Amino acid sequence: MQRDQKYILEDILETITASENPEQSLDRIVRMIAQRFTIDVCSVYVYNPYVHNLLLKATVGLSRESVGVIEMDVEEGLTGMVIETMAPVFLVNPSSHPRYKYYAGSGEEIYKTYLGVPLIYHKKVLGALVVQTLAEAGIEKTDIHLFKNIASQIAATVAFINLKEDRQQMNAAQTQRLNVENKDTPKSLLRQNHLRGEPVSDRVASGYAHYMFDTIDFDQINLIKITDVTLENNRLNSAFETAAAQIKHVAEHARRISDQEKAIIEVHLMFLADKSLRKKIITKISSSLSAEYALKQVILEYADMFKSIDDPYLSERSADILDIGRRVLGNLVGINGDSDQAFTRDTIIVASDISPVDLLAIRQPNLKGIVLAKGGRTSHTVIMAKSLEIPIVIGVEGVLDHVRANDYLIVDGVSGFVYANPTPEIREEYERRQEKSKRALERLEGLRGLPAVTTDGVLLRLGANIGLLSDMMLARQYGADHIGLYRTEFPFLLRKSFPSEDEQVALYTRVLEKSEERSVTIRTFDVGGDKFLSYLDYPKEDNPFLGWRSIRLSLDLEDVFRTQIRAILRASAFGKAKILFPMITSIDEIRQVVKLVDEEKENLDRSAIAYDRNIELGIMVEVPAAVPILDRLLRYVDFVNVGTNDLMQYLLAVDRNNKKVAVHFNVLHPSVIATIDQIVSVCRRFEKQLCICGEAAAVKESIFLFIGMGADHISMVPSAIPGAKQFIRSVRQKDAQKALKECLEMEDATEIAAYLKKTLSGPSKLSLTIKQ
Repeated sequence: MQRDQKYILEDILETITASENPEQSLDRIVRMIAQRFTIDVCSVYVYNPYVHNLLLKATVGLSRESVGVIEMDVEEGLTGMVIETMAPVFLVNPSSHPRYKYYAGSGEEIYKTYLGVPLIYHKKVLGALVVQTLAEAGIEKTDIHLFKNIASQIAATVAFINLKEDRQQMNAAQTQRLNVENKDTPKSLLRQNHLRGEPVSDRVASGYAHYMFDTIDFDQINLIKITDVTLENNRLNSAFETAAAQIKHVAEHARRISDQEKAIIEVHLMFLADKSLRKKIITKISSSLSAEYALKQVILEYADMFKSIDDPYLSERSADILDIGRRVLGNLVGINGDSDQAFTRDTIIVASDISPVDLLAIRQPNLKGIVLAKGGRTSHTVIMAKSLEIPIVIGVEGVLDHVRANDYLIVDGVSGFVYANPTPEIREEYERRQEKSKRALERLEGLRGLPAVTTDGVLLRLGANIGLLSDMMLARQYGADHIGLYRTEFPFLLRKSFPSEDEQVALYTRVLEKSEERSVTIRTFDVGGDKFLSYLDYPKEDNPFLGWRSIRLSLDLEDVFRTQIRAILRASAFGKAKILFPMITSIDEIRQVVKLVDEEKENLDRSAIAYDRNIELGIMVEVPAAVPILDRLLRYVDFVNVGTNDLMQYLLAVDRNNKKVAVHFNVLHPSVIATIDQIVSVCRRFEKQLCICGEAAAVKESIFLFIGMGADHISMVPSAIPGAKQFIRSVRQKDAQKALKECLEMEDATEIAAYLKKTLSGPSKLSLTIKQ
């Protein structure tokens, strides 16, 4: 077959060019392939990522009536396996394979060979090309390369078909909305009903969209074309009038308002009443721009104009125009401005970004999910959302363009899809999945009391990472052996001042009591970076993750630090406590820390206050500088926790909250694997206990390598523990050691990922996350 490769690729390009539409292209291409290579069956299946299924789109050899009818989930059938693995699948006698699925009326049961090749376009899988023959020698493994090249040509055609169908659906939705008058909540006619971001959760939620006012800005508004200019003008006028009413209401109800504040209010009202401002926006709307995008263009033009004036007073008015613009924008998307509102129904928070403090402030029973336009997968907001078991999707571009307040949303934290006002079919599909996930969780329930032991008898102790007292219930529920990391800073974030020593003693004591004899590793407060205390005066820093944070801040605020150390020591009398110090980078830092602890022990002794005299001290290894000197650091401590999130950030020079470089934040990077292996090796040599924490601790590929390294304590978000335990109980340390040795010789994360995927696939292939 190889000799025809050049000509078949040229013919495919010619066919695509000559065809009247992409559907015709596919029909002609499958016929051409079948004829050119004497193939009995040639088919193209198109993948729908929104419902995770495959649809037969074109075929030669199978029944023509099957086109548009044969449909399968990606979890079933050989072609589904092509999509799952994103790699070619070649089989002789495919009907004997456990994944084979028979479709009545298709006629495919008689074929003896099967080759499925994924259709990949711009790194996204769009479907599969499938060829089959009656003869066992009709296709050979050597033909895979040829059909991969053919598939790459077909992929662009499939991409165009998907785009066309998306547009048709949008047009149909537009027509439907044009026929429905809704004066109370007007909506843009060209909004998409599905968006995609980065999945960072193992759960699914549904509820009604609620915007957080303080997080909305123009950088999230993109170009959207509209068809009903009158509707957009009405929306704009209503938003301006509402903004004026809101400002007047503030002025009327404010107590002891100063003359300066009155002047600011008057300026805002003056801008809102400026007919020329509104006229400019309406002119842009007349060019078929959405009200939001037209507002953005004019407001930014005005702001730039004021900023460029060489007069301090007038230049500062740019801030006023931006404030006004944001308020009008908020009204356009449906924000009510009440951040303290109690949610009376299932609610999905929609925001540009939120801090851990915001999340703690809005936490309530009816908060079901979060959609962020920004955010990083290992940000503390995401970590906290996971801890609270709140589904979250981050990096959702265009969310302000396509989602309005009170839209009904489905938030899929597993796939990253966000559906706005989904069809009944999509709702039913997610209800089915949630029921399926519920049954899967029930099956894992039986693992709670079982040890996490490999098939060759190696025991691992699985811990829970917690940040709030309420998390302790989840740790027990999911069968945690210990509390590998208690983040003490989270309770600090909600307060208006540092808690007193007695308040901290009471909190830590309750945590220890609720641990029910489990050891609790209490980390001293780690603030800075993306966690800021409202009552602390921080310096303005270009990169707060490299600045005044964590142990540096603690040592500078010695009185506050001593108070926390005393509180933990006093609480240690009531349970198995350990003290963990974050972000240690030098011997001098740990010496200072140990000296402070010793002094506070002496103070408690003088006051005859009880504490655990044998309490263990540990360090968080999360800065690369600590790794080469770890053997010397270990002279001062009893144990080590590896903070994989920060370690990866500093090791790879990747801002973990920056979406543009998030692709480089990879736990399977050779440097990350080698560095963690080095840390484990040093700790084993000096017989110091080690626990691995962070995002990597809940990834099965990482766990497999950690087992190979000899790590025996791993700590993760509580909900990941059952899946991790199930995975560990299915593998051998001997195999993990072999895999680690191979991976340490590999050149990049892609090669390592492919190797581990192959190694862990098959009957023992498991998922650590349970979709809900």
